[in-house]
Amino acid sequence: MMHLVVAMFGLLIASFGAFGLIRPSDFVKLARNFWATPKGVHYAAALRLALGAALLLAAADSAYPRALAAFGYLSLAGAVIVVLLGHVRLAKIIEWWGRQPDIVIRLWGLIALAFGIFLVSATLTGPIGLR
Repeated sequence: MMHLVVAMFGLLIASFGAFGLIRPSDFVKLARNFWATPKGVHYAAALRLALGAALLLAAADSAYPRALAAFGYLSLAGAVIVVLLGHVRLAKIIEWWGRQPDIVIRLWGLIALAFGIFLVSATLTGPIGLR
């Protein structure tokens, strides 16, 4: 069951990555709107916690258990970092990121797309996956 949750996260991440790759300026607007309120920090932390837990629980039954476990721990650490940085600092980081050239935003989109595809592939082709 947990491998399906990770695959769903992977599809979501890949979708955002494709959006950033195709429409970088709209992707930046979306990111700015997400971080525009303190609730965005809480949502981001909650999503990172959920993804981290799902990755750790699905790792053993995946095609790349060590990689998924490592990403799980990174996601959990990311949740803590997001909370510690807080809304104001993260908004400044997003503003800086949003001023980068479109090619940089597209590169981040490509990375997210690849990571999302990796998550789907790792979870749906493992010992319990679709093979």
